[in-house]
Amino acid sequence: MVDVARRAGVSPSTVSYALTGARPISEATRERIQQAMVDMGYRRNVFARGLKSKRSHIIAVLFPKDERGMNLGSMEYIFGASDHAQNRGYHVLLWTSRVDELDDLAGLAQQGLVDGVLLMEVRLEDPRIEVLKTSEVAFAMLGQNVDPGELDYVDTNFDQCARLAVEHLVQQGHRNVGFVHQDAATIESGRGNAIRLRDGMRRAAQDAGIALTALTCQSHLAGGRQAFAELLAADPRTTAVIAFNEQAVPGIMAAAVERGLRIPLDFSVVSIDVPEQAALMMTPTMTTVGPCAAAMGRAAAETLIRRIEGQQLGTPSQKLFDGELVTRSSSGPAPVGR
Repeated sequence: MVDVARRAGVSPSTVSYALTGARPISEATRERIQQAMVDMGYRRNVFARGLKSKRSHIIAVLFPKDERGMNLGSMEYIFGASDHAQNRGYHVLLWTSRVDELDDLAGLAQQGLVDGVLLMEVRLEDPRIEVLKTSEVAFAMLGQNVDPGELDYVDTNFDQCARLAVEHLVQQGHRNVGFVHQDAATIESGRGNAIRLRDGMRRAAQDAGIALTALTCQSHLAGGRQAFAELLAADPRTTAVIAFNEQAVPGIMAAAVERGLRIPLDFSVVSIDVPEQAALMMTPTMTTVGPCAAAMGRAAAETLIRRIEGQQLGTPSQKLFDGELVTRSSSGPAPVGR
């Protein structure tokens, strides 16, 4: 810092103010300091900064790895959180250990390597929550457990999304609808978003007075093909499907076309929680229901940072994001005579 100050013609304390924002300095002086840093190849040492402030300015995003891998929707949440964290002066570490690898998580939380943790793929009974509580590290959830109580979370309003998807198809005349869900292991694990959407779909279908055939599905192309066959075997009158399985949807659509069904003239498809990028890559383009994943990621990161910095005291921050229906080419009126 002394070398940078000498080159920029300012005091070392002014360099410190430019880096930390502790005191205002003129824009011309800030630019001179930044140019001196560029010319000299100066880089701030994150760990040295952490020793002084007792903060690492690192946030860990916990995304448990499994056979499904990571789809575009999950990446949208993470990118939203990461972009916002960087704008707030934090770095993001992606931590992909399994939900049951609690010793690794305890080590991460207790060693002071991170200031906070953003928990994803939250289960209704999630053992990671107790580990984080015990370690006293700040954390927030993208999702929620069965009883969040005083915990911070950002989540999707799955009841509202289910109603929106069902109402869209009902308005198009569909009366026999399929619901293609996540794989059976995900449901059995008690993952919160899967359970809440499943229950919301059942309520929405009952309230609308339509027949709903729900089934689990492996998260890949072949799984989607199999799900479509099982769906029509269970109810041949099915004219539309609502899917909560981004990786299986192309298989569902391919199987429908191979059976001679035209999308959307003979069969409609609506996806829950699929980002615009993925929806536009499908043929035909996908009708979707869901909130903006990036916006939810940003909100979760801000909630966590406020907790880290002591700005979120007392009442927990608990936000539900409503979904938006975006009608594209994969859904339309129910076919006559089916």
